[in-house]
Amino acid sequence: MKSLQNLIVFTDLDGCLLNKSDYSYQDALPALERLNEVNIPVVLCSSKTESEMRPLAIELELKTPITCENGGVVWWNEQDRTVLGADRTEILDVLTSLKQKYAFESFRDLGVAGVMKATDLPEEKAKRALNRFATEPLLWKDSIEKIASFRDDLESRGLTLTQGGRFWHVAGQTTKGLAMEKVLQELTPASSGEWRTVAIGDSPIDESMLERATYPRIIPWPNGELGIPLTNPRYSVAPLPGAAGWRATVDTLLDELSQSGHDGGRVRS
Repeated sequence: MKSLQNLIVFTDLDGCLLNKSDYSYQDALPALERLNEVNIPVVLCSSKTESEMRPLAIELELKTPITCENGGVVWWNEQDRTVLGADRTEILDVLTSLKQKYAFESFRDLGVAGVMKATDLPEEKAKRALNRFATEPLLWKDSIEKIASFRDDLESRGLTLTQGGRFWHVAGQTTKGLAMEKVLQELTPASSGEWRTVAIGDSPIDESMLERATYPRIIPWPNGELGIPLTNPRYSVAPLPGAAGWRATVDTLLDELSQSGHDGGRVRS
């Protein structure tokens, strides 16, 4: 179907393809199956680690690259990964130097038990979350007014601070959007022409991905609030949170494109 040619979907996980409460993707399965039927690739993009994401990709039978740790790592296959930005060791050294000035707990500070408590993950999955290459999530324990100063201190050392749905994330000079561009450079569309991208996210850390997308889609939080401001007229908001909202926004987009041959811009979802 020409109207669906060269489409590719980049999606966040927690709060989007996966429910925030139970990490289930069951409500999204019909839309995933529909994308597979028309050969539209789905690329998982998350703050999660390679160790966390690969089992999910296998479970969903996805053959595409995986962008992990908020764009800090692109996993291509068993033999090949690209680390973008700073190495985790460098990040941890900087955070250690800032411990006297700010109150926070990084994943290294939390350890397996702390990550289990903060995320409700079972032990094995918490261990996977700690197996990191290029980022460090943290729980902010200080006043919110100190965030700006903390960010300035990180940036002066070549690092970035971004707010996710649950944690703050310290990384090098990379984003989900840059990792998305890296994937698009390496993958060749099935038909002539360029990729047309769908990006689905729910928090500020996804915004760099949505800004670059042909069809940017925002999933609302369970309380109905939006984690991404509607500053771009091309942004559309799903009618529901989590996996059910993911399915609804994908189905609506595919229906609209199939019926109208629409090539870009805002499509109501």
